Amino acid sequence: METLSVSKLEENYLYTGCMCGIYGFIFTFCLYKNLSGVTFPVIVAVTIATAFMFLKRMGITVKKNFYIYAAGMLLLGISTPLTMSKFFHFFNWIGIILLFMSGMIQQVNEQGNWSFQKYIVSILMLAGKTIASVCDPLIHGIRYRKKRGKKESRYFKPIILGCACAAGLLVIVLPLLVYSDKIFAVFFGRFTGWFRFGAELGVILTFLAGYILMYAFLSGISALNIKEKENVKQLSLNSVTGITFSGILAVIYVFYSAIQILFLFLRFESGLPESVTYSQYAHAGFWQLLAVSIINFITVLICVSIFEENRILKIILMIISVCTCIMTLSAAYRMILYVRAYHLTFLRVLVLWFLGVLLLIMVGVMLSIIRKKFQLFKYIMVVLAVCYIALSFAKVDKLTAQYNVRHWDQISEVDMMHLMFANSLDTAPVVVQAAEKAVGDPEYWDGRLEQYFQWIQKQDMSLRTWNFSKASAKEAAAEYLR
Repeated sequence: METLSVSKLEENYLYTGCMCGIYGFIFTFCLYKNLSGVTFPVIVAVTIATAFMFLKRMGITVKKNFYIYAAGMLLLGISTPLTMSKFFHFFNWIGIILLFMSGMIQQVNEQGNWSFQKYIVSILMLAGKTIASVCDPLIHGIRYRKKRGKKESRYFKPIILGCACAAGLLVIVLPLLVYSDKIFAVFFGRFTGWFRFGAELGVILTFLAGYILMYAFLSGISALNIKEKENVKQLSLNSVTGITFSGILAVIYVFYSAIQILFLFLRFESGLPESVTYSQYAHAGFWQLLAVSIINFITVLICVSIFEENRILKIILMIISVCTCIMTLSAAYRMILYVRAYHLTFLRVLVLWFLGVLLLIMVGVMLSIIRKKFQLFKYIMVVLAVCYIALSFAKVDKLTAQYNVRHWDQISEVDMMHLMFANSLDTAPVVVQAAEKAVGDPEYWDGRLEQYFQWIQKQDMSLRTWNFSKASAKEAAAEYLR
């Protein structure tokens, strides 16, 4: 199988540059002032196609798992225009980038059997190399021009370097000069007014962002040296240290888990401290348990990585993992009890989701303890991708609002304001139902709701920026105002 290299990328500069240029145009059309419209899945598909064509051009055989990562990216792309939640818009971007990086890294990993830690290090290295490669389109262009025998002016590089240094210093100096002298500020304002292009400048910057980011990423993946070094020995500390360390933790965790089973799950109340009710006991300690569960997950991973393989150590780590699962279930049960008393919020749904994901991840950790060759990174990627994609399609804002409206006997002004303005437009269709339970003057609520739905109707939306959730909100607004 062929391997990637920066020299090979430079040899194909014309092809790669043109491909990234086309990508930049499509990037601009899809995303300029439009980060959640119906064109978002289009740029995701074009990103996948660009990577595919690049790998083919470089002679890399595309592995089957690339299509699995591509499917996850497309699903996240499709979920973006279905919601108006800024939270999911942001984390869909993060998810797509992580899936893209992971998928590309695995294309150049010939062995396919790296450890969890090596995959994480490789992702961080790729991110760093991409940032470091933002000037590569220019640098590779100059080298490509040289190799083709075109003579370069001896003044070209010094001028470019001087301009870059001046621009960097002026970013700091100019604001100081503008604020130091009002006359200079007036003349400088008139001068810069000649160069204001309005929307054209935004379009150009968006195109450059798409072009440079794609080229920098392809340059970064080409420069990523991720081959295993045969002469490097894996860190392997004495297992007795690990047994002692983990054994002490295991004793405490077993005792703690027994208390959770007796007093929380089985509701054995006779041993509760005085003046502490069962409800108070169940609500306390949630965040501490969550923190301990995460610490245990990291601890087990480190122990598996740095200590010699030992049967006793494996048994102790399994005990810690089981106890961590009990702690996670305890935290989830406490949160469920809290929800029953105080209803749902966006954060509480996310916490319950996270606890469920953590439980599934701990199952994978236990499998990696039993089987050393278990692909923990791929397992965690699948769990995170599947669970997050399901969450991103769930419209959490709307589900939370529906749950609360069903369980609230009366809705106060604070609750109604929260439904209307603290959530995304996903909740707009639910607000009409909530008005029927609103406490107070009906005329007051009619006026407030009319203002709210008129504000929704004023939201701009074209064919390029169409969003399903916004369209549903505008439809609900039109129906209410009729």
